[in-house]
Amino acid sequence: MIRTAKSGDLVTPRNEWAGACVCAAILLWINLYICRDLFFGPKLRMNSMQGSWTALAKWGGSSWFRANWWPFWDVGTPFEYTYAPLLPCLAALWSAIARVPHIFAFSSVLGMFYCLAPLNLFFMAWRLTRSVAYSFLGALIYSLTAITQILVPDQEFGLTKIADARRLFLVAAWDEGPHFAAVALLPLVIFSLARAMETRRMGWYAAAAVSMAGAALASAFGPVMILLAAVCLVAALGHGDWRRNAGAVAVCGAWAWAIAAPFLTPSLIHAIRDAAAASSEDERWSVGSITALAIAAFGWTLLWGFIRRIQDDRWLPFFTLFAYLCWVIPFLGAVIHRHFVPMPSRYWMEAEMSASVALAFLARRWLVRVPARVRYGLLGVVLALAVEQTLHYRRDEKLMTKPIDVVDTIEYKASVWTEKNLPRVRVFLPGSVAQWANSFTGVQQYSGGSFTMATNLEQRLGRELITWSGNPAHVLTWLKAFGVAAIGISRNDSKEFWHPFNEPEKLEATLQKLWSDDGVSICRVPLRETGLAHVIPHAAIVGGHPQSEDDSPMLEKYVAALDDPAIPLTQFAWEGPNRIRIRTSMQSGQILSVQVTEHPGWHATTGGRKLRIQKDGLGLIWMETGCSGPCEVQMDYDGGWELRICRWISWLALACVVFAARFHRGGAETRRKPI
Repeated sequence: MIRTAKSGDLVTPRNEWAGACVCAAILLWINLYICRDLFFGPKLRMNSMQGSWTALAKWGGSSWFRANWWPFWDVGTPFEYTYAPLLPCLAALWSAIARVPHIFAFSSVLGMFYCLAPLNLFFMAWRLTRSVAYSFLGALIYSLTAITQILVPDQEFGLTKIADARRLFLVAAWDEGPHFAAVALLPLVIFSLARAMETRRMGWYAAAAVSMAGAALASAFGPVMILLAAVCLVAALGHGDWRRNAGAVAVCGAWAWAIAAPFLTPSLIHAIRDAAAASSEDERWSVGSITALAIAAFGWTLLWGFIRRIQDDRWLPFFTLFAYLCWVIPFLGAVIHRHFVPMPSRYWMEAEMSASVALAFLARRWLVRVPARVRYGLLGVVLALAVEQTLHYRRDEKLMTKPIDVVDTIEYKASVWTEKNLPRVRVFLPGSVAQWANSFTGVQQYSGGSFTMATNLEQRLGRELITWSGNPAHVLTWLKAFGVAAIGISRNDSKEFWHPFNEPEKLEATLQKLWSDDGVSICRVPLRETGLAHVIPHAAIVGGHPQSEDDSPMLEKYVAALDDPAIPLTQFAWEGPNRIRIRTSMQSGQILSVQVTEHPGWHATTGGRKLRIQKDGLGLIWMETGCSGPCEVQMDYDGGWELRICRWISWLALACVVFAARFHRGGAETRRKPI
């Protein structure tokens, strides 16, 4: 038997496990009842990035295990650079197992993580504290409230907003699915990391590494919140041994990176950092970030000095410190408009989870001192409110996840028409059409990806100029420079959701219209050849890096060479995702320009000779072939040496996980043997 930390009651392990199973079943039923429609077909929101993630699930193929080029958006990119892979991979797996479309599978994966998050929170709190009741209370608060609305409300403060189904909305109807998946795995990270610190056993190190890798592969927010949790764990469990605990965290973190290495290569991390630096102010590090960090550290230190005096509750200091760190990030962003991590307003998900369990165990310190009849009365009130909230959330879920007929959406109609009538050419599709096009078709797009993962910053600049420029001549220059054969233009009264164009009618009037429906038109871009490889004079290469619309003339010499009728035409063909074949005729002084994003994983040969691939000012490929007369160039993509090394590291790290699990189990069996 064990004695609970607060009440002094004797509880047998059997009763504890029975109570935990009952509580877990109740939590599962509540959350499954709320979000069950997600498991019975897709409830799509065309104003979201869900289309991009279902496209990854649909077209990923073998890319989860080997290097593949992704030609479908952002003028081409390595598959590993498209987005965090966990949710698309699980959707692809479930689609194959259940034999359902990928958009159905992705919706089911969202529902799975919605149910998993409170269960993991309950499991973590219970196994750390051995308190079933208060762990259940924390998970129940998390399941049925939006307590972040107290300090960081979405708009004006309103007490009733605490009852809003904010987590459900952002998971099911908005773009927080991957982020939420990382949050759902966070309790497992905390529990396994704490056990690794306490036991120093290899099995727990492996469990911590796997859960940390899962959170990192779910979202870029994963590593940040893991670091926050680790800092609080080291502080709360230090007791003079903080160096060893910090070392345990470092080992688990390095092991986790090794597992996730193919999707977190150094070059990708560098690209994400550059993309963030080129984005809005709330993603950049600034002098104000130092102020925000100083304020957060000062408050954390004061709280730690107070909370560490609690001697009779081992885990309350950790819960409190972690809740403070998760809350202070969005609070400082909202109140003083400063941040020390990117996108501070989005950390409300971590704040909600951490605060729920902290409130439950703070309440325990008071509840154990009140008469039992008061506790039972409060229990009745909590259960009644829980029933009321469950029904309220269920009604909200029905409003948030109304089914739609995909075939009737402009996103479906525009992308299907494009694939049928403009095969094998690159197109620029607008807003929500671009986000969903590759869920339905295999069209190759100029845009379509996430701006946070942009590896070609010139391409991203071009996307902004094309939609916002009031000069159609400049727009055409950028479209031609990137090999775009057709552009979709959405008017402000169209059914396309985001309406990205500043002056759509002005641009539409200058181009030949090919198709139009629901306020969206597909127009032809006047290209001399629609392939992505071109022979041009060496002097026409774009040498500098455009920074704004004022630099559009920098591209004019290159575009003039593309339009020059005196230059031979080129045959360009994809032979699978990783091979390009180019046939043309060239003379001395001419080079071959390929309008595909340059990457070290590309290699080119002609006549058995290796060619040197170089990058121009637009981030695209060019090469000197040395041909005089007919010329055939073969380009192959293998991911490059960095990706190959990272994949070997990943396989080795996974092998170590298997070994650690067997060693952990074997060690446990040995200890159970009688002496």
